[in-house]
Amino acid sequence: MKLIFFFLIFAFLGCVSNHYDRTEKFIFSWKIGDLESAVEEAEELTEKGSKRDRLLYWLEEGSIKRIKGDIVGSVSSFQKVGEEYDRWFGIHLKSEKRISEEFLANLGSTEWKPYKSRIFERVMLRYYQALNYLQLGDKGRARAEIFKIRQAIEDSKQIWEKELSIAKEQMKKKGIELEKGMTALKNNSFLNELKRTNNFIPKDFPAFVNPAALYLEALFFLRGGSQKDDFEKAFFSLRQLAMIYPNNEWIIEDYQIAQSMTNNTEPATYIFFETGRVPTRLEKRFDLPIVFFSSRSRIPYLGIAMPVLKFNDQYLKDISVSINSPSLSVRSKILADFDIIVSQEFDRFYSLELTRSISGAISKAGLQYLSTNSVRSESELLRSVIGVSSGLIAHATTRADLRSWSTLPKEIRFCKLPTPKDKKLVVHGVGTSFIQEISLKPAKTNFVFLRSISSHIQPFVVGQICF
Repeated sequence: MKLIFFFLIFAFLGCVSNHYDRTEKFIFSWKIGDLESAVEEAEELTEKGSKRDRLLYWLEEGSIKRIKGDIVGSVSSFQKVGEEYDRWFGIHLKSEKRISEEFLANLGSTEWKPYKSRIFERVMLRYYQALNYLQLGDKGRARAEIFKIRQAIEDSKQIWEKELSIAKEQMKKKGIELEKGMTALKNNSFLNELKRTNNFIPKDFPAFVNPAALYLEALFFLRGGSQKDDFEKAFFSLRQLAMIYPNNEWIIEDYQIAQSMTNNTEPATYIFFETGRVPTRLEKRFDLPIVFFSSRSRIPYLGIAMPVLKFNDQYLKDISVSINSPSLSVRSKILADFDIIVSQEFDRFYSLELTRSISGAISKAGLQYLSTNSVRSESELLRSVIGVSSGLIAHATTRADLRSWSTLPKEIRFCKLPTPKDKKLVVHGVGTSFIQEISLKPAKTNFVFLRSISSHIQPFVVGQICF
């Protein structure tokens, strides 16, 4: 019976896969710019993929449909994400945690837990949904999504801080001295990996701030506002942006307009350029030394699997935009750098992922001990089978959580010009042969959105918004 049991376990392990295995076809279609196939693959994942990852698949589906021009379909996908998120946390931030969820996360891979998204993803969900509603002409719902951006940040911070506190308490019960271990580490590959990420983050960059979402909020109230409260909101957001980018003349110009508490401004056109791909998560295995464990612990070291960030550096780095009346050509400037935004959040909450990985590794080590100890009186063959099997199971299920919203950009860049009299502008891909003429609509304010996946694929014109 025991041999049959372990045979079934081996059969089960043969079906274990990570996030990249499950989304391989979708990611490939996305990388080569085949949006039709990417949408089909995303829809299939939402229908037939693992239920624990549905929220993530809807995020991917929503962003692909938005780029493709299916704004109604994108709205529907993002609405499902919002509903799933509310199901987990609700209005009182009370998670519907299940014993089975925590059991699987401890004894298996952290990827076995339902995906609930990260802070920067929740902000971008509201950002894209607000843009979708604006493109559909529904300013009321767009306004509601814009207000949810700041709330998403505050809610997420509380959720993660609560989970981190619980995880640290669990570590103490298991004899894990996390802070002492991190302090004692010196020339260790684990510590070096943490330093690599930390060194990438500007020391003065504010926590959990996405300048693109902040600018959308500011422009919504500045260019579309009609009362004092609107301009006060714009002023508040632009003041934050001016502190982040004190040398950006377009942001400073808008900040000065907001100070006047009026939208009596000349017609202007903003071009927002999303380029490249957000950092991806890869797995790296580490052995934690004895300094992480209390003197009462019998564990000399522990092998864990942790995520590391890989930056995607193959992308169209800049665009120039030209108009004829008046004659003017400008280059885009950085607005949101997702290498920084993702790295900052990754670094800030790495200790939470570490505590979960250590907890899971200890639980599996305990099961290995129990399984081998229970057959001490059995035959040598059975003891060998049990020992090898339990070791293989522990190794196969020691995996990092590699899930993330992969269709987000590496950068969001932008430029601002006076709206030309002929309502035409020309976009050039710097260093490439890409050129695109865009006709603007007759409006006081125009927003144009472009998306580039890589320098080898022609950028997509996502759409326009007018105020």
